[in-house]
Amino acid sequence: MSHQKEHRPLLYRLTRAVIRAALDIFFEKIDVRHKEIVPDHGPVVFIANHPNSIMDAFVLGVVTKRKVNYIAHAGLFKNPIKRWFLRSSGVIPVYRQQDDPAKMEQNVKMFEECRFTLERGESIGVFPEGTSDTIRKVKKIKTGTARIVLEAEAANDYRLGLKLIPIGLHFYSMSHFRSRVMVNFGEPIDLEPFFEAYRTRGFEGVRELTAEIQKKLQELTVNVRNEELDDFVRDVELIYRDELKTIRERSKKAANKSYREEFIISKAIAECIQYYHDNDPDRLAEYQAKIRAYKRKLERLHLRDHMLRDSVTVKKIWTQTAKAFARAALGFVPAVYGIINNYVPYRIAESFARRFSFERTKVLTALMMGGGMAFLFFYALQTAVVTHYAGSGWGFAYLLSLPIFGFYALGYVNRMRKQRKRISLSFFLFTNRPLIARMRRQRRSLILQLNEIRDEYLQRIQGAANSETAGNA
Repeated sequence: MSHQKEHRPLLYRLTRAVIRAALDIFFEKIDVRHKEIVPDHGPVVFIANHPNSIMDAFVLGVVTKRKVNYIAHAGLFKNPIKRWFLRSSGVIPVYRQQDDPAKMEQNVKMFEECRFTLERGESIGVFPEGTSDTIRKVKKIKTGTARIVLEAEAANDYRLGLKLIPIGLHFYSMSHFRSRVMVNFGEPIDLEPFFEAYRTRGFEGVRELTAEIQKKLQELTVNVRNEELDDFVRDVELIYRDELKTIRERSKKAANKSYREEFIISKAIAECIQYYHDNDPDRLAEYQAKIRAYKRKLERLHLRDHMLRDSVTVKKIWTQTAKAFARAALGFVPAVYGIINNYVPYRIAESFARRFSFERTKVLTALMMGGGMAFLFFYALQTAVVTHYAGSGWGFAYLLSLPIFGFYALGYVNRMRKQRKRISLSFFLFTNRPLIARMRRQRRSLILQLNEIRDEYLQRIQGAANSETAGNA
């Protein structure tokens, strides 16, 4: 089936360009895996987990080469100006049960609009969990996405050629400027098996495709099935993740891989803990108690786990500190310039984000949007003042200097904070050697036990895989 070229209104192109520029500034890195999977043309439905509110749509919209027509809850369309903007950008409203049960019948129009969009060869973006959540778990998927796909194909005699592409979104921080995010494209879901199920069994085919979507999204994310285990998974990550890392190079390329390795290790830890929760809960409870006891000791002593790693010595800390302060002295003046000229908008952005601290899925969005408005306003005001008193040439040079020295100052302050922590740590190590030695022995004991659990887990799942292969043979 041939499809017409995607229609990209001017408003959409401008909005996408602004968002791309904002994300390039806001994130240190947007790491995209397997983006070659996305076809250049033809109908596509993108499905992704939903950890970070509207930021998820921003990120997905700029990393794919396609124009993405999102499905969003109808509550966003109440304001007439917002409604005009969203509709002009291709956003399709959906009515949710919790918003207004009386308007659920209007979703018939939503399914029709989705079908028309796909028949034009365009793409649709859906977050089928419905709501965002910071807990690292793919919540129960709604059936709407499967209905959109199967109804569109059925209306076109199953020859539409639609691609259903799952995506895993992983934010390395949910509240920090210049953090990282990974966009993990998965292989398109094979729809052929579900066509026959939909033909013969109707809604049963929708349920089967929904289960497959759930499975694929779980494979592409760090998925902690039992929410009560999430804190324990994070505790094990903190202690054990660096022990598992195999990439130590410091080149830029290796650093990107190291972040991917961090994601892979986090995913493996979550799966291992889930396995013991399901198959050996007593063993898991025993180790949870040991981790909690270790954490309580650290908290009582005002220590962090990284302070107890064997590679950290007083001599090494002081050597690193001396070098760092030598570099800091050379960069002091430009850092002060950057701080003075960026301090007020930076604090306004932080204050704006803190208002959403009770709703953690919106912190990054608030930080980016609040910071964007604050920095634009103050940069314009400051540049106007310099231009008025020193002329346009100096005003333009001053404007260019603001973001450059602002980023430099941010890095400088972060390095100084790390040095302060190193000095504090070196003093503590020097004055509490017997205590540190005991805590290090306890930590090594935990690491050895984790190694045993890891090896046992790998043997068990390998044995299960071999048994399944033999059974299929």
